[in-house]
Amino acid sequence: MPPPRPRLPASAPPAPARALYSSSSSAAARAHNPLDGMPRRGAADRLAHLPPALAGFVRARSAGAAVSVPCRFSYGNSLAACAASAAPLAFAEQLYCAAWKDGVSRDAYVCSAAVDLLAKHGRLEDALRAFEDGDRSSVVCWNAAISGAVRNGEPALGVEMFIEMVRGSSCGPNSFTYSGALSACAAGAELGVGRAVHGMVLRRDPEYDVFVGTSIVNMYVKCGEMGAAMNEFWRMPIRNVVSWTTAIAGFVQLEEPTSAMLLLREMVQSGVVINKYTATSILLACSQMSMIREASQVHGMIMKTELYLDHVVKEALISTYANIGAIQLCEKVFQEVGTVSNRSIWSAFISAVSSHSLQRSILLLRRMLCQGLRPNDKCYASVFSFVDAIELGKQLHSLVIKDGFVQDVLVGTALSTMYSKCNDLKDSYKVFEEMQERDEVSWISMVAGFATHGHSVEAFQVFRNMIVDGFTPYDMSLRAILSACNIPECLLKGKEVHGHVLRVYGGTTTINHCLVSMYSKCQDVQTARRIFDATQCKDQVMLSSMISGYAANSFSEEAISLFQLMLTSGFQIDRFICSSIISICADMARPFYGKLLHGYAAKVGILSDLSVSSALLKLYSKSGNLDESRRVFDEISDPDLVTWTAIIDGYAQHGSSQDALMMFDLMIRCGVRPDPVVLVSVLSACGRNGLVEEGFKYFNSMRTVYGVEPVLHHYCCMVDLLGRSGRLAEAKSFIESMPVKPDLMVWSTLLAACRIHGDAVLGRFVENKIHEENYDSGCFATLSNIRANSGDWEGVMEIRKSFKDVKKEPGWSML
Repeated sequence: MPPPRPRLPASAPPAPARALYSSSSSAAARAHNPLDGMPRRGAADRLAHLPPALAGFVRARSAGAAVSVPCRFSYGNSLAACAASAAPLAFAEQLYCAAWKDGVSRDAYVCSAAVDLLAKHGRLEDALRAFEDGDRSSVVCWNAAISGAVRNGEPALGVEMFIEMVRGSSCGPNSFTYSGALSACAAGAELGVGRAVHGMVLRRDPEYDVFVGTSIVNMYVKCGEMGAAMNEFWRMPIRNVVSWTTAIAGFVQLEEPTSAMLLLREMVQSGVVINKYTATSILLACSQMSMIREASQVHGMIMKTELYLDHVVKEALISTYANIGAIQLCEKVFQEVGTVSNRSIWSAFISAVSSHSLQRSILLLRRMLCQGLRPNDKCYASVFSFVDAIELGKQLHSLVIKDGFVQDVLVGTALSTMYSKCNDLKDSYKVFEEMQERDEVSWISMVAGFATHGHSVEAFQVFRNMIVDGFTPYDMSLRAILSACNIPECLLKGKEVHGHVLRVYGGTTTINHCLVSMYSKCQDVQTARRIFDATQCKDQVMLSSMISGYAANSFSEEAISLFQLMLTSGFQIDRFICSSIISICADMARPFYGKLLHGYAAKVGILSDLSVSSALLKLYSKSGNLDESRRVFDEISDPDLVTWTAIIDGYAQHGSSQDALMMFDLMIRCGVRPDPVVLVSVLSACGRNGLVEEGFKYFNSMRTVYGVEPVLHHYCCMVDLLGRSGRLAEAKSFIESMPVKPDLMVWSTLLAACRIHGDAVLGRFVENKIHEENYDSGCFATLSNIRANSGDWEGVMEIRKSFKDVKKEPGWSML
């Protein structure tokens, strides 16, 4: 609802004048001159900031010179000059107080100037009081009030005032009234009222001017009715640069860059010269990878005008080339600027460079600071988004504090996200907590930070606080909190969020993607499939999520069936689906289908994707085709740790230990840091060929060289290495010296070695250990085989009798 507009008593001055006048009535001698509070002759320093006309008026009144009575034009011009200049608001209020005492504050000319002045200073309530006290029969006053409401973010009030004027005022609207009303409709997306105003314009003045026509076009553009906007645009007999720019901005708003460029060409052909607003709008349309040619054309067009001297246009050019990825062209524009000390241009260029080279952006930031310039909020936010080193982030944090951006929402959110990305959730949350103002992006970023690092409880706490703070969760925030429910332990919380989605939204395609992924990761594939089936518009992402869910939970046949349905429905195979199906083919020993997908991946150009390459490595390694596996690996330009692990494990599984170790050493030389998984493959490679010395070398290097703490799986590999080499006593000693308690896997490995080498004595020792720990039936089968190999058939019968008391894991079949 719009704020109330109470009418003041006729005997009282308007609010700003009343407050000032009552405080200055202490002496009758001072009251005779209403401009006592204004600068007198000789105070040149206090008049220097005023426009010449206003300064002259003040000097004349202060000196007691005769001014025409009533001096409404003098007051009106002076108040208008205050609104158009940097004159202090207190000074303007004193001027308005003087106008009230002189009895001219109700004059339309003075009233409209006062309303405009107060509205421009954000004093909408005082502006409306001045309007209520003024001449309501004047269209000029109504225009000022309507425009003031729109300027202060109250478009609904502007629409209401226009309706009140049309229905109850003795004056009729003019072009400025229509323009103000249409601006209110545009700002408030009031399409129905906007159409009514359009109809009123057509009835009263079919040949309306370009000013009103442009406002109509802008109204339809802001309401998303581009067809109606263009119909009105082409209907206009005269189109100026503002009209063309408004229409172009509409296509940019709807993300139709091609249409925007076509309209720009027609504008140029019609002889209309672009201005800086046209240039910045069309450059925004060209901020896509595929629009580099169009961006260069606009750049050339700008070079032919004086627009290239405008810093706003230069900043837009830098940002456009940065978004396209043309960093060299971006740098060329910056170099043409020279050493100009413009904060926005420097900040835009540093933001552009940060996405390509963080190190260079830091050097540029230092140069900028040396020139006495301080980065703006967008610059800091851009740099923070690419910082991944905690020490550098803290240094930049100190600069943010020094420059006073610590409470800026954009910078604070980027800073908190940076700490989260560097795995410093404590400082991330501290920055978030210290922000006095948070928007929805700030909350979502914090929820996502906790969720990414597996802190589901903290993520849910922040999510609840966000709701308490008055923010209603929507797509982005719901997707962030659902990502925190990606483990079976969080399934119940995920169901709570799902219930909220059903109550509030009823489910959307985007949210359903996340729900399918969440339930799949929580191993509830049946619920994931029900959501998938209930989704009306299934897209590529939805299918990919469901197939990946099946693949991750070993529902191979269901994944293949859904994949076949996808192909018959005309969907394209993306890199995620391709890698998932290839992995399934590897697990199901179906190399033929995997090879078909290999050919498809090469054809559509997704073979370079690391997930696809890793899946192919797994496929060929499992089928024993190590040569093809190596060819796939060699075609990868920049293999990651997962890819290195796949090729090393492939060699290790097939007994090519020397090749596996050679690839591991090559990986280290390439600067890739090993993780526990790849070191298991390395130790397994040593074990399969009995490379005891090499195995201990890598094992002893884990903690000291690679910074990886050995776990039970690594110890088991070493027991297997010693056992395969027949060094059973050493294997037993190794187990006894382990800093962690050996589990079933460790004892089973030693037991298998005892069977291979026929060591019944050590086998009985291991047997006793297994009896003490009450392990499963698999170990007893191994014990039975050891006794049988040594001819101890009585022992075999004894062990088999004990099977009855052993808990056996139930088997299952997909048939």
